Amino acid sequence: MIKATDKILTGAGTIVHSLVIPLFFLIFTMYYKPAGPYDLLEMGHVSYAFNVTMLFCIILVTLSITRGWLYLLGKYRKCTGILYFIWCMDETLIASLFGTLYVVLMAQEPLPFFEIAGFVYVNILAITIYPYAFLFLGFELYQRDSEQENQHDDNSLIRFYDEYKKLRLVIAPEAVMFIKSEDNYVQIHYNDRNRAKKFILRSSMRALEEDLSRHGLVRCHRSYFINPLYIKIVHRDESGQIVAKLKQEGFESIPISRKYQNEITRLL
Repeated sequence: MIKATDKILTGAGTIVHSLVIPLFFLIFTMYYKPAGPYDLLEMGHVSYAFNVTMLFCIILVTLSITRGWLYLLGKYRKCTGILYFIWCMDETLIASLFGTLYVVLMAQEPLPFFEIAGFVYVNILAITIYPYAFLFLGFELYQRDSEQENQHDDNSLIRFYDEYKKLRLVIAPEAVMFIKSEDNYVQIHYNDRNRAKKFILRSSMRALEEDLSRHGLVRCHRSYFINPLYIKIVHRDESGQIVAKLKQEGFESIPISRKYQNEITRLL
């Protein structure tokens, strides 16, 4: 599973890409003077270095804008590896079109726009594919190492992810009192220094069940998980429903289905 996009879509990832890719283009093109771009840019009444610098500025501005958009979009939806690849191709195309417009306007003789646009796109892509690839691999390795380190250091903590696999809450299992499912959300009720708090997460019980069970929380109802540490008493209410009363004041009783009754009473 590709993990790099989670880090790429952060503020740091946005800034790094917006700066590194244009700078690589500038240094590579200035130093190596590849034949195709050199022949095209050594024209007009200005120097090759000036034209390369202008293309650098065009790529810098383009990536600053497109990466800003990508950063904002990343806050609302998950970016897969395929979508990120398409985004990279598109932002390179946009930079190439603006670069072509500059070249055509600076040329001393008329040039076919779309023919030049294809040439510019291929050459910019051929140069920038290296920093794109290196940055992607770098962020992928960094993200994997970070997750392995977190799993090693914080294996005792429950990590709650939303439906887009974004980490939203990290908490000690003993602090969780109960979890309630409600439509497309779950309510995580927890104890913070003897104060009851609630965190709402867009997820499902099915997605959380394995991790919750592994950390000692028990399913007591189709819509509830409960921490046995917080159960004060299990009894039947006035309607005959088996319920668990919590030690923490201020909460209504938690319903217990017959299916889970024996497991709950065994743990008390």
